[in-house]
Amino acid sequence: MPRKVLIIDDIATNRIVLNVKLSAAGYQVAQVASLREGLAMVRQERPDIVLATARPDKMSALEFMQRYTADPKLSRIPVIMLMEAYDKATRLVLLKAGATDVMPNPIERSALLARFRSILRRNDSLEDARLAKQMSQSFGFGESAPGYNAPLQTAIQTAILTPNSTRAKAWLASLPALPNTVFSASSEAEILKEHSESAPDVVAVEVSAEAPEDGLCLLADLRAHPKTRHAGLIAVIAAPNPLLYSNALDRGADDILPYGYCPEELALRIATLAARKRSQDHRRAHMHEGLRAAVTDPLTGLHNRRFALPKLEQILAEAAVAGQSCAIMALDVDHFKRINDELGHTAGDAALVALAGVLQQNIRSKDLVARIGGEEFLVLMPKTSSAAAQRIATRLCSVIARHPFHLASHIPAQHLTVSIGVATQEPRLAPGSAGQAEALGQALLEQADSALYRSKRHGRNQVTMSARSAA
Repeated sequence: MPRKVLIIDDIATNRIVLNVKLSAAGYQVAQVASLREGLAMVRQERPDIVLATARPDKMSALEFMQRYTADPKLSRIPVIMLMEAYDKATRLVLLKAGATDVMPNPIERSALLARFRSILRRNDSLEDARLAKQMSQSFGFGESAPGYNAPLQTAIQTAILTPNSTRAKAWLASLPALPNTVFSASSEAEILKEHSESAPDVVAVEVSAEAPEDGLCLLADLRAHPKTRHAGLIAVIAAPNPLLYSNALDRGADDILPYGYCPEELALRIATLAARKRSQDHRRAHMHEGLRAAVTDPLTGLHNRRFALPKLEQILAEAAVAGQSCAIMALDVDHFKRINDELGHTAGDAALVALAGVLQQNIRSKDLVARIGGEEFLVLMPKTSSAAAQRIATRLCSVIARHPFHLASHIPAQHLTVSIGVATQEPRLAPGSAGQAEALGQALLEQADSALYRSKRHGRNQVTMSARSAA
């Protein structure tokens, strides 16, 4: 679906020229002749970007931006203001009021389209994050009271990179103070050094007229490097240059200072990008925690069935490639209902937590234990023969039977036993495809469950080997 741009300009010729440029680039264009009409049209059309001329009509550009950002339905839609003559004070006023950028009018096509690409990449990232947040909340991973955009307590790290160290220090000295922000004049090597634990939140890079390719390559390197790929990147260009402006954005810059170093604008850009970076960091951390929670049993901290079954398929597929055996154990706590009925469900939960600890302490580092049901556990054992699996299961059964389980201060130590069923996959029966691995994993689980129930029927507290490998 084509992206939609709303053009706001009181001169029809300007609107026609912009319409031609943007339509040729694949954008859907809507037009209005005044800023006042523009506010109504944005609410109606919901464009991806607003391109507005900063000439006063019945409403000034500043008043337009103030009304625009005050409306939560509009404030997320980026606005580029076009200004016929460069005026530093007006540019700063409009940026502070919420404009994404202030560009010259008439605008060079390549620079405008590069700015659009940069904005749309950011918008897509934010939209993905909003959808991910909505999904995580719908699955029960919503955030707690402090709020999704709660600021992190660590200082914002901002680095200044210029080819001239004296100039970098002069820039630092002239920057206005920003709350909770640490500035430093750095080199690429210092930022990207392997053993450094910290990474900058924002990096300002000078793209010099003498060696522009050096600055452009540095932007691309920073955007690609794992330590800085999420950092806010600002390019500082000595004088208006549409080609450098376009290249800097396409190499990874988030924002541009196209008229050379301006301490007020650089501070403004740093504050905006730092806030966005911290919000995105918070969102990523929250999503990682949500993903971890989705595959973790909340009571015991072990992996759950959702994680264990695909992992079993992976182990079977790897065993097929290597021509090795693998095995699984299905464990069930004997007479667990009696613990819940006689000692209470809190004691039952404590028993499961303690048993999970015993299992983790007594399996090999390459094995994986998961809780897949109420009192049922599964142990995955890659690169394990039938004989080795039997030895491991027998030892585990004995260790658990001897272990005193302390469930509460007022409850005497309890002794639990488990029944275990073991199934082994021999190399000659290993799967040849992902679909076969899934079917084979299910068959192996059924074999282990069948062996487990035979252990139950024959007196519990014992290990039963599956009579045959899954086929």
